[in-house]
Amino acid sequence: MITLTAVESAFPDTTVTVEERAAQLGRSDVQTHMHRTIHGLDTMHYDAGLDLYDLVLPPARRILRATDPQAVRYLIYGHALHGARGAAPDTPQQIRQRLGLGGATAFAMTQQNCAIPLSAIDTAGALLRADGEPGATALLVTGEKPAPEVAAAIDTVMIADGAAACLVSLGGPGAQVRSFATRTRGEYYQGLAGSREDFRSAAQMRPKVLWEIMREAVDRAGCTLDDIEWIIPPNQGYAFWEGVLDREPVAGRVFFDNNRRFSHCLAADILINAATLTHERRFSPGRPSMFLATGLGWTFSAMVVVPIPEAG
Repeated sequence: MITLTAVESAFPDTTVTVEERAAQLGRSDVQTHMHRTIHGLDTMHYDAGLDLYDLVLPPARRILRATDPQAVRYLIYGHALHGARGAAPDTPQQIRQRLGLGGATAFAMTQQNCAIPLSAIDTAGALLRADGEPGATALLVTGEKPAPEVAAAIDTVMIADGAAACLVSLGGPGAQVRSFATRTRGEYYQGLAGSREDFRSAAQMRPKVLWEIMREAVDRAGCTLDDIEWIIPPNQGYAFWEGVLDREPVAGRVFFDNNRRFSHCLAADILINAATLTHERRFSPGRPSMFLATGLGWTFSAMVVVPIPEAG
């Protein structure tokens, strides 16, 4: 069984308010008001002078200090932006080199935008299972530093700085991955470049597909939505989840705490939120929780994970 042996997050020291970040992104007063009152944002981390590697390496290094780096067989860089806007082709190799993981195979995963971490975890498990090497692990690194003009163009959310990493193993300690369900609706591949009709159609489609994916994930995990302790989505704003996560039986069990203090950190939100719940000891051992991801384009993914009590 795939296990998440460790998960860590990190942020730059610099904190800005919604109003300060909105000014940097060129947002209007109306947009700024919407981000604070409708989407529920308050503060976030952002440092214009920070480069990508300064952002994504700290959580990975923290994990490697507590594990055997020689056991890491795969280094996966999961990122949301792709094409000309995305990471350089050699970014995974640069991360591997700077982490001192010369024996690992390094590659990137993208195209599913902010749903990419769940597919990356599933892929890491499949690779480790195919290798069959006892004790081998895979390190997933997430986080992005989009150019200012790119961050400004994504005006439905407020992009902030944050990164996360997790260590994937088979049968190791940590949280067991009990199921993974995913679906891509490729007719909406144009994302933010789509037409008004595309946006309307996607908004009508999204709640139905999310519920289908959630039910599929719990069915595969052998539990029900009533059993789920936490629903852990990306920090895409409260309004984005209306009609889905404000309904029974999941209402009141959605982890939104980080939305107001971290905003949206591309590709990293779900692992950031998992790290917060882990370090604050808010997971109940043996009780399932669900990662729920949406990626512009549109990809919908759900993963049921069960934290296992530590020995002793």
